[in-house]
Amino acid sequence: MNRRDALKLAFAGAASFAMPKLMASSGAGLASTLFSASENNIGQYQLSLFTLATNEARHFALPFRAHDILPLPSTNQVLAFGRRPQMQCVLVNTDGSGTAKEMNATEGRHFFGHGCLNTDNSVLFTTESEYDEARGVIGLRDANTLQPIGEYESYGMGPHDIHLMPDGKTLVVANGGIETHPDYGRRKLNIETMQPSLVYIDVASGKKIDEYRLDDHQLSIRHIAVSPTGGVGVATQFQGDLSKRQPNSLVAWQQNGGNLVNLQMPKALIESLKGYIADIAYNDINQQLVVTAPRGNQVLLWDLQHQSAVKTFNLSEPSGISVYDNSFVISNTKGALMTLDPKHPISGFNEHYKDSNINWDNHLTIS
Repeated sequence: MNRRDALKLAFAGAASFAMPKLMASSGAGLASTLFSASENNIGQYQLSLFTLATNEARHFALPFRAHDILPLPSTNQVLAFGRRPQMQCVLVNTDGSGTAKEMNATEGRHFFGHGCLNTDNSVLFTTESEYDEARGVIGLRDANTLQPIGEYESYGMGPHDIHLMPDGKTLVVANGGIETHPDYGRRKLNIETMQPSLVYIDVASGKKIDEYRLDDHQLSIRHIAVSPTGGVGVATQFQGDLSKRQPNSLVAWQQNGGNLVNLQMPKALIESLKGYIADIAYNDINQQLVVTAPRGNQVLLWDLQHQSAVKTFNLSEPSGISVYDNSFVISNTKGALMTLDPKHPISGFNEHYKDSNINWDNHLTIS
């Protein structure tokens, strides 16, 4: 891998804001920082960092639009994953130096925007495409040096999201099923024949443990939420022609190795979402699964414990979502950051912060 020694990133500025509910509920051992890719009002791509303990926001300029963000434990470094078909990721120092280094894809590869660490944080797993062969790959890298140390098959095309399962021995991979090639930008080359899958891989050997598919082969499996007991929520994006047909659902759930089952959604609701789910999160205490649907301007909540009907909440272009202190924290493209209390979901959102100069990207990470 050819890696530049260093990349100077401009410090894009800092701002302070108050988040009374989040601050009041924070305590020892709870998350203290929010991370997200974003874009400012002059079109500059950023890594945005919000420190809850000090009510401060900082933005670090990025050389490309990032997708997911991975804070590296016990360091001030944050890895911003390049968005398909990006050939780079960037490691940002958030200690004030504003410096970073690039992690380049090996020749013939591009990243898909996600990655995760093993149990002792020594190995980084990244979703990649060997694009000339249309082959999905899980890259293995030394988490300290970012140098490649191996690879696994993803056992599907277009691997996107990846998580380490609670057993620490298994990876779960969302193979989106879509063939891409940098020569064609973000064009999707195999919509009629795509075969998305949810695949479980042994961490130690790279061997496939199991594979699951949805009935609709044009539902691209994109993002995953994993419960502490091994349940997996799946967010999809429909790649068919919406003017000709609608999918039966856009969200699925797999309970601890059982069947991968579509969650029920009314037909009118499905039509309003325009085939697109952005992010997904699971709250274990209340056994609730929540997704953001920016094209439909809605947030959807399922109570999996009671198998109740989906609840919907109107929100302009919701983006990232994560769990904080038993609440869901949600961002949107209008610069807002808010919470949804799962104990009282009927009350809707509690907005804590808004900066119209920030367009939050699809994922929100708390560390």
